[in-house]
Amino acid sequence: MASRLLVLLAICVSAHAAELDGVTLADRVQVDGQPLQLNGIAVRTRYAFFKVYVAGLYLPQKTASAAAAIDGGGAKRISLTMVRNASAEQFLEAIEAGLRANNSAAQLAEVKPQVEQLFAKIRAAKEAKNGLRIVLDYAPSAKSTTLFLDDAPQGAPMASEAFYRALLRIWLGERPVQDNLKKALLGG
Repeated sequence: MASRLLVLLAICVSAHAAELDGVTLADRVQVDGQPLQLNGIAVRTRYAFFKVYVAGLYLPQKTASAAAAIDGGGAKRISLTMVRNASAEQFLEAIEAGLRANNSAAQLAEVKPQVEQLFAKIRAAKEAKNGLRIVLDYAPSAKSTTLFLDDAPQGAPMASEAFYRALLRIWLGERPVQDNLKKALLGG
């Protein structure tokens, strides 16, 4: 009887989760009281073979359009689960490069205070160890982004819808950090 229960439980869990490279992400989550669904899951690599993190994009409705994902309304989540160790500075260098590559000078100037807040929070963590789950939630009710490390909120939310859009462009912009990662996050 116990083995049947375990098999049934495994089937139920697999029906409600996506797995990639040993990282499991729920198919559905709640952010700001709104149900979101996993739009796509992908692995970020460096130099084509070093795996860095597994990314998951959650949206109110599935879309294959980067513009709809970035500019569409509602709550949103980007989840990054580290699959290798990185220092906070290495992680921030990658975030900064992605921001610069996908946002204009005016867009970056508009969100400079929030970028500085985010960077201070990540520096306080000192490192992104293998297995660390980094989550950036956008709450439309407060027009703010909250950083979570392993489900623990890191300080006060960072106000600005423009800030979350700037972050999403790192992965979904015209010059994303990785083309096949963008495609996979958009369900391709």
